[in-house]
Formats: sequence, structure tokens, C-alpha cells
Amino acid sequence: MSISAIYENFKELRNTEVQQYIEPPVIADANNSVSQIIATLIDSNTNEAFIPLSGKVAAISTRDILGIRNITSTRPSVFGKIIPTLNSDSTVAEGVRLMSLYRLRALPVMDKGEIMGQVSAKRIIQEIRDALLVTRTGRISTSDIMTPRPAVIGKTDKIPSAKQLMKRRRIDHLPVLEDNRLAGILTSKHIIQLMLPTERIGRKSRGLDGTEDRYDVAIGGIADKNVLTSNTYDTLQSLIDQIVSQHSTYSIITAFGEVQGIITYRDIIGLLGERIEEEFPIYLIGLPDDPLDAELAKSKFANIVKLLKKVYPDIEEARCRLKIKDIKGSRKRYEVDANIISTQRIDTYVNVGWDLAMMFDEMNDSIKKSLSHRKTKRQKGSSYRARPKF
Repeated sequence: MSISAIYENFKELRNTEVQQYIEPPVIADANNSVSQIIATLIDSNTNEAFIPLSGKVAAISTRDILGIRNITSTRPSVFGKIIPTLNSDSTVAEGVRLMSLYRLRALPVMDKGEIMGQVSAKRIIQEIRDALLVTRTGRISTSDIMTPRPAVIGKTDKIPSAKQLMKRRRIDHLPVLEDNRLAGILTSKHIIQLMLPTERIGRKSRGLDGTEDRYDVAIGGIADKNVLTSNTYDTLQSLIDQIVSQHSTYSIITAFGEVQGIITYRDIIGLLGERIEEEFPIYLIGLPDDPLDAELAKSKFANIVKLLKKVYPDIEEARCRLKIKDIKGSRKRYEVDANIISTQRIDTYVNVGWDLAMMFDEMNDSIKKSLSHRKTKRQKGSSYRARPKF
């Protein structure tokens, strides 16, 4: 079954108001130390804490904490990021879009300027699982929604290398390899546990008192060896069942013992992304919060795919995922990851930059060059069949 068929089955869930799924929020005080916030995140087994700030809300995630040098003196107001909020009548689709865009696993729900609760990706995934149970979705495999070729790290590498990789790629999960085989999983939560004072982490301190000393251990020493895995041919239904029942935030996709991809909350809730109504389905995940930027992204990507469709009529659907890589003041640095899916192939395009319009124009130019290259080859009578490399 195609993603478009599943999209239709999730229409009711996308349009449901978030008030049905509100949970107690994890709230921190602006005067708390980072050490206190780490303890809160670990004790509540969550990824984000929200900080009320004069009508606005800042979020602090486990990944944000990785860059903090002194967890006892640094205050949340220094590195907490202002995030968008939801109202009780906001839809699940809106919540999913903002979570994907800001790379969050939860969003606060506001009422009269106060945080009344939160809506989490975990709760939405439970609803997706329930929807799959009662609808005829057919067979869709894990390989259809996984993030391929995920960042990995070696078992003998040190913690600072993992921290830098997680911060640079804005990820929370790193498959750990030994001789190119899966040997464990390292998460941002594993690392922030090392940042706590020795008396807090107790036995996990391994007799090390200084934070720098703790970072000098091999990743294999703190990684979780009990890894949740799925095969490329497993169904989406079975994978979500595993994630929900085992309270996991990921599944590593393997084939013959080698890592092929990873599926996290973000990949699953992406099934509720926005669709552009065209002659074939075009999906956009993580559209910008700004309405003008969102419309720009939709129109430019739709025009690009229409152009490609003229040359490759076997295109069945197109997907574009936008992620915020960095924020500096009012400016946002985006990653654009596009997949054009036809009966014969999946063509991809990835770009990172600060100007969305320019990034989509660059994508368009790249496609035109590819098409021109193919036309030139045909004119020369070559039997070479060019394929898009955008």
C-alpha cells in the first residue's frame, strides 16, 4: 500500500483537536540550574521541559543540554529556545507539523497564557497504532518510512565525538557499531546522565568524579546493548506495536545484521504531514510556522515536481521534509530533504541553507540541468539513460 492510501486513512486523526490527547506537561523554573532540569528529564522519562517566560514558552531538550559546559551555574534562560504553542482547538496535523519543524517530541498547550498541558509525539503514535488496527491499510514496510543511512558511531569512540555528532545533526539516537555490525544504541539521555554529579548517578558513575573523566570512557561502556530492531520487510504495524509496547523512541532497521536505517517518532508522525492536492500526491512535512514561508515551500515544491513529471510520467508520489537545523535570532537555517518516488526508482535531493526560496530555486536548477543532460545524451544517439541526481 502507498503512503497516499495511509494518508487518507489518517484523515480523521489529522483533523482531531489536540484537547483529546492532552497530558500533564513537564515544567521547569527559569531559575532552575541545568543540573536540576537534567534530573527532572530523567525522572519523568521525557525529552523536553517547558519554561514559562512572560506569555511565551521556552523548551529545553536533552539534545540542547549536550552543549552546556557547566550544568550548575548555567541558567535555562541562556540556552532555552522560544517555541510555538498550541491551543486546545488546534488540530493534530498542526501539532505534528510544528513538532517536525522544530524537532520536538512534545508541544505545550496554552489556555489564557498559562500552560495547561502538552501533546506528545508518543501519544499521537499510540493513536496512529490504534488507527492502523481498525483500518484496512494493507502492507506497508518499515523501509517505506525509515530514514536511510543514519549517522552511526564506533564502539571504541569517546563521548565527545558522540556529543558533537548529535549536536551537528540534531539527532538523539546513534547506532553503535563494532566491525560494521550493530553493537548497541547511544541516546542523548545516556550522555546527560553522565553530566550529573556523582552522588546523583550513583553506581553509573563507575568511580569517576570529574565530568571530563566520565567523558573519557568508550561509548561501548554506556551504550544500551539491548537494541530494538526491525527488518526492512517488517510491517509498519508490527514496528509501531514494538515501539509502543516496549516504550521505545526508535527502532533500528537492519538487513543481514547491517544497519539500513532508523525509525524514530519523527518518521512515524510524518505520516500525518500535509498533502498538496495534485494529479498525484505531494506531501510536505515540517512546513514553516510562518504562513508566507509555508505557502512558498508548497508552491515551489509542487512546481518542481510538475516539471519533473513531464519527463518522468511514471512518478507516483513526492515527499519533502523540512527541518530546522539552527536558529539565530529571527533567522532559521533549514534542511530540505526531497524524495521523488516513481515505479522504477527513488530520487533524492538534500540541501541546507538560510534562504528557503533560494534553496528551492537551487533544487529547480539542479533538476533542469539533469533533464538537459538527458536530452543532450539522446541527441547524440547514446543508449545511456540518465537518471536524476538531484
